[in-house]
Amino acid sequence: MRHPLALDRREYHSTSRNEILPFIAVGLLGVTTVYSYRALQQMDQDWEEYYDAVEEYKKETGIDIEKQAEVAAAFEKGTSTASSSQNNAVDDMSSLFTGGTLAIDMGTSTIKLSHRQQTNIRKKKVDPVVVVDREGYRSTPSLVWMGQDNDEGNVVGRLALARSHDNKGGNIIHPRQALSNNDAMGVEATREFIHNAASNALDQILGGSGSGGKRGGGSSNSLFVLDSSMATKGSYNVRPVFTYPHPTDSNSDENRFIECYRNAVNELTAPLGIASFVSEPVATVTGAEYFNLLPPKGSGESVIVVDVGGSSTSISLVNGDKEVLHSMQLEFGGDTFVDALVSHLIRTFDGFKYEPQSSSKPTLSDTAALQRLYEASTSAVHELSTKTRSEINIPYLTMDLESRQPKHLEVGMARAVVENEVENYISKSLVPALNNEKTNVLSQAFQSPSTLSALFSSVIMSMLEQTAHTPYNLRAILLVGGGSRIPLVRESLKSGVAVLAGDAYVNGAEGKRLIIPGGEMGDELNVIGAAISASGG
Repeated sequence: MRHPLALDRREYHSTSRNEILPFIAVGLLGVTTVYSYRALQQMDQDWEEYYDAVEEYKKETGIDIEKQAEVAAAFEKGTSTASSSQNNAVDDMSSLFTGGTLAIDMGTSTIKLSHRQQTNIRKKKVDPVVVVDREGYRSTPSLVWMGQDNDEGNVVGRLALARSHDNKGGNIIHPRQALSNNDAMGVEATREFIHNAASNALDQILGGSGSGGKRGGGSSNSLFVLDSSMATKGSYNVRPVFTYPHPTDSNSDENRFIECYRNAVNELTAPLGIASFVSEPVATVTGAEYFNLLPPKGSGESVIVVDVGGSSTSISLVNGDKEVLHSMQLEFGGDTFVDALVSHLIRTFDGFKYEPQSSSKPTLSDTAALQRLYEASTSAVHELSTKTRSEINIPYLTMDLESRQPKHLEVGMARAVVENEVENYISKSLVPALNNEKTNVLSQAFQSPSTLSALFSSVIMSMLEQTAHTPYNLRAILLVGGGSRIPLVRESLKSGVAVLAGDAYVNGAEGKRLIIPGGEMGDELNVIGAAISASGG
């Protein structure tokens, strides 16, 4: 007989399961909820600690890791030409480079480099510094000598300059001209030249071997790297910025030169395309504004930049938005004075036989003598910038074939003689060439110029006519370039502008708008302005 309280085995298990399982489910749900809540809390805490660490790292190093990753992604494909979005990324990444900015101004005759560190120990921006080369000079001749045999290697800078006329069987490459012609061998030589100059500068500033290692797009041994973790021996977390000449022909493609330049320097950067480029006249105005050389904008916004370089002079109009409205170029520069002096010495020295000149550059069959004449004349022109007379002494310049005795060149050279030679070149060669080209470089409102002063007046007037400006709605006329130190250039521009706008415009105590920086500033304003523009002003 069954006990009345006894339960069937099946009923006992069934009843227990119905009662216990809900409790187990609720318990599991509660445990999962608590665990998930605590996990989310830990994740939030970890993210807060991560962002705190990122901010602390940014304060200490100046690197924005998130922006760095974003910019690096923009160049992930490694194309030779940056897209518009990539260019925007490049323009907004100066804070990512702990080593600051290195500006490279490769002119027709020399290359100059300027470095600007991000901040000093007080977190304040510092002025750019022009970097001296290995010989202690603030500029380096922009030349590459390439030997005919591969074993000879390339020679750059002053060593190449010493072979520029007596090339000893090699070839002289002018880097800027090589880029304009898009010559493959010349572009490679230009890349080597830039690498040599930049690595030397970075080695002085930041330390390291300066060798740059093996180059290659995206290589960890590239000279300039975006990610500081990629900086190895010979690599630097430094932003490179290059100046380029503004095209003078309205039909020319401005991007052609930049594209060739970009391809030449891409192998020096990792990732590809991080190099920045700025127009030379824009960089000059930026530098002038930084050092408060220009009058207030109330007198006008546009600036005419007269840049007297080595082999050419560019005259550009830059508006208030830092856009080049118009640009002209003259085949005249500081080298014109050297060429004129060499030509004069060849004509007047009795140790040389007359040789017909087939080009505007003086030539001589005795290339070794020509090399020595150029070296002595260059030194004399530099000296005549501060003196009215210079002594030229070149012993054993040539040999008298009849007496078999050496002939020495010893002559005192007055500044006025060189200036007269240059004025003859302008009236007899440069101006007729401009008239034959039938360009708009010269103003039709003036007679054909016969002096450098008249040439400046005519060219500036032509630019004002073509851009609907007058001298009085300009902010300033700014003279820069290595040739701006030459007295004839300075005085000719002063008198030429005075013809257009009056003496007060040039020399007035108030309202003076012709700006001629003194000392080294005029020669270096371009590269300094490039460093400023690429590092956020």
